[in-house]
Amino acid sequence: MSEVGTTESQPEVTYRRATEADLGRLFAVFRAALNAYLLPAGQRGIPEDDHQSPAYRHFLRHDGERFWVAEAAIEELTGNLPGTLDAGGRHVVGWGSGLLRGDWWFLSSLFVLPEAQGRGIGARLFELAGSGAPPGAVRATVTDSLQPASNNLYARRGLLPREVLVGFEGVPAGNGVHPRLGTLTPERVTEASVAELVEVDATVTGVERGVDHEFYLTVGGRHGFLFQRRGRPAGYVLLRSDGWVGPVAAVRERDMQAIAAYGIADLARHGAAEQVSSGVTARSEGAQRAFWEAGLRFSGTPALLLASASWARLDRYVPGSYGFF
Repeated sequence: MSEVGTTESQPEVTYRRATEADLGRLFAVFRAALNAYLLPAGQRGIPEDDHQSPAYRHFLRHDGERFWVAEAAIEELTGNLPGTLDAGGRHVVGWGSGLLRGDWWFLSSLFVLPEAQGRGIGARLFELAGSGAPPGAVRATVTDSLQPASNNLYARRGLLPREVLVGFEGVPAGNGVHPRLGTLTPERVTEASVAELVEVDATVTGVERGVDHEFYLTVGGRHGFLFQRRGRPAGYVLLRSDGWVGPVAAVRERDMQAIAAYGIADLARHGAAEQVSSGVTARSEGAQRAFWEAGLRFSGTPALLLASASWARLDRYVPGSYGFF
């Protein structure tokens, strides 16, 4: 196990790569860090159910070099004041993970306990999460617009706001009637479809996400549809069992509304989830129209896509989640 030693400025904090044994604690830190600002702002908090660990295992498998935790004795950080999590001994007080896909690096997660913030832990985890990324890589992350401290940290490191992401949620109207598709032909996505999903991504985002699509369709529990036009892949929509719509991609921008609407209608028809939700790039007018016409509404506060440079056709893409993009 790789270890990074302490420094004179913060002798109580050590850094190491994450392991399978850390996963439960990582979710607890994630939940505590988010609820510390969501609840006072009147936003919906993060529930206790841990649905994140399958994604964390995926990160460990494919990006373990970029998955780090910070440990400290919580009593030393708080002066024995009551904290967010149980104290006693050394615990994970922060963690960060980065995804590297070719020359595209994405900061998937960076969370620090409220008690441990303001000590440079987030800045150090940001550096470690970038391990192995080439100097010329496009670097990106998604943050909540309610987090000025985090957004300033990233901006100082060259990740500037490039796009707003708006949350949608609600119960779809109607009875799940599929939209007209014109010359598009839908087919169910299977694991054998990954190569065609990658072909669409090459046009839309320029990032090879084959391992992530494999995760979505197996452990991630998503289903969806691949759309063909004259025998060529033209787009896709993947759907999560809890009603999340995404990722969605279309080779042609004008197909986004129909493809997104098809996914929403499928969820409405089968009633697998109580409500449908997604995070949609503001530039994707077609996807926004699909959600609005299905009767969904904005939810929460907007998120921000921060990046060191532009890299994707965001008018024709909806992310798989804020932690995967």
